[in-house]
Amino acid sequence: MLTKVLGAVGAVLLIVGVVFAVRPVSVTGDSCGSVFQPDKGITPMQCDALLSSRGTLVVGLGAGGVALLLAAFATATLHDRRNPTT
Repeated sequence: MLTKVLGAVGAVLLIVGVVFAVRPVSVTGDSCGSVFQPDKGITPMQCDALLSSRGTLVVGLGAGGVALLLAAFATATLHDRRNPTT
């Protein structure tokens, strides 16, 4: 049960991170683009802070999701080793 919960929460965190990474950001009506591809022709000072904080959020969500997925895998492996099936 714990393995499924950890895996599901980890997958949700990864999906939310990808959504935040590809979702465009705007400042005072000007489009800044997304974390992966900033818009061309924008003044960097307008969007740097917002894109930087969004990038930090995406990295945090991605790292948390990967950590939870690895924890789910480790928990499943330990459970299988302690209770071998015949």
